[in-house]
Amino acid sequence: MSLETRRLDGVEEVNENQWNNVVEQSDHGCVYHRYAWLRAIERGTEHEPRHLLVSKKENPVAILPNFVTEFGAVSQLTSIKPGYGGPIAMTDEETALELLLDELGDLCGGRILFNAFRTYDQSYVGYHDVLSERGYKVTVLSCRFTLDLTRGWEALFEDMHSERRRDIRRGNDQSFEVVSDPVTEDSLAEFYDDYVTVMDRVDMPTLPRPFVLELASLEDRIELFSLRVDGTHAGSYLYLLDEEQSTLQHLFTAVTEDHFEYHAPALLHEHAIKWGIENDYETYELRGSASDFRNGVYRFKSQFGANAIPLLVWERGRPAPALTALRAGRSIYRQYLQ
Repeated sequence: MSLETRRLDGVEEVNENQWNNVVEQSDHGCVYHRYAWLRAIERGTEHEPRHLLVSKKENPVAILPNFVTEFGAVSQLTSIKPGYGGPIAMTDEETALELLLDELGDLCGGRILFNAFRTYDQSYVGYHDVLSERGYKVTVLSCRFTLDLTRGWEALFEDMHSERRRDIRRGNDQSFEVVSDPVTEDSLAEFYDDYVTVMDRVDMPTLPRPFVLELASLEDRIELFSLRVDGTHAGSYLYLLDEEQSTLQHLFTAVTEDHFEYHAPALLHEHAIKWGIENDYETYELRGSASDFRNGVYRFKSQFGANAIPLLVWERGRPAPALTALRAGRSIYRQYLQ
């Protein structure tokens, strides 16, 4: 039975339940592939959607979300940004993948000189040879950190660096509570202000306010944990519930320097880890950093006893020589930073 490929100018062109069924039935599907996450990007950012859908008898069986994003003076087509992406299929995997890759080249052109898959699931390495045959090169630009929640809190706590354990103990010496705040546009608006302060402090770009407010539409796939010390707000963390990968994803931070005296990062991570264990998640995701042990964020996250996992990115230049120029530029930039 033949498969048909369709281009989409937005995820709302298709049925939400059918789209999410592909995500849930695919081995590589994760919360970032889900309909509501993509809709939030489309409504809350200026990224132009260029999705691909493969169907059998009008029933979706494979998807490849894509967004056009700025890349210096040019543009690139990335499978999902923000978040992780890549093609996923619930059946007819080989044929569906070939169809998606065939169609992908026609989505590029003009100022779009690159396309890339920034994948979350490392089992995407199984697509390496197929992608390599199509001119894609794999690179590692960053890493992410995970904890195995099936080990339980006591084992995880013992494996933490002494500095992290001390921080947690000191935080527990005060009168505090961590609560799950209702996720509404109002609560996310308050969260956003501190989130911007944090990102400015670490000299990182912020996501648009409309995007963060749109996350309220994710409903049962998002948690907002807030620390209160003696009744005073002392910082918040925002999480995505990745049921597909059985992972509690630490998404955004709203802990300012004013909150450090309360040991807010330690207490919020402690609460979220225990919450994840109690709710039968297998993995706790601390998100990423530069893949450099000298980096402060890398050191902080590794001190939780987390495993550093490389984030694999498959890239292709369009035309092909553009990728050579991109990699040369990265090499020069890294040498400049040293």
